[in-house]
Amino acid sequence: MAAQNTLEQNKAIMRRMLEAFNTGRTEIVAELFDSNINDKGNRVGFEKKLQTAHPTKRVQTEILREEDAFPDRKFKEEVLIAEGDLVVLHWSMTGTHRGRILGQPPTGKKVRTTGTEIIRIKNGKIIEHMGDDTGHVLDLLSQLDMLDKPLLQKLRSGSPELAAGFRTA
Repeated sequence: MAAQNTLEQNKAIMRRMLEAFNTGRTEIVAELFDSNINDKGNRVGFEKKLQTAHPTKRVQTEILREEDAFPDRKFKEEVLIAEGDLVVLHWSMTGTHRGRILGQPPTGKKVRTTGTEIIRIKNGKIIEHMGDDTGHVLDLLSQLDMLDKPLLQKLRSGSPELAAGFRTA
């Protein structure tokens, strides 16, 4: 029974992260991330300075920027699986592009994208994260008709222009 309780507690931690993305409450990230978290995400869409920042700051900034770009965003749990110390979440996000994203002006277009996050938990803290950042970022940009060579070059290089006019945690 104790193992089942731990699995449910670990799922609750992932759901709290989803809550942070839905509500913009960036303090949840600091609460749940271990200070020595091993983030294996590829950091696409962030300027160089933020690519090398602590994962807590990076994820808090991601939440702020998504809130600005898609104020009506709704992240939804599609599949949530816990096994041992691992939790896997497949999520979807819908929203309307009403604010700047990666230096690009709002389009007013409605979008829907999906992603998958894998976390490892120890003592109630997220100690490791793996995600498919590139897939959903490119999917969003494609839906918004923003995938062009100059923007792809900025993404590859981590250009400071990606942060122009955006909030940073």
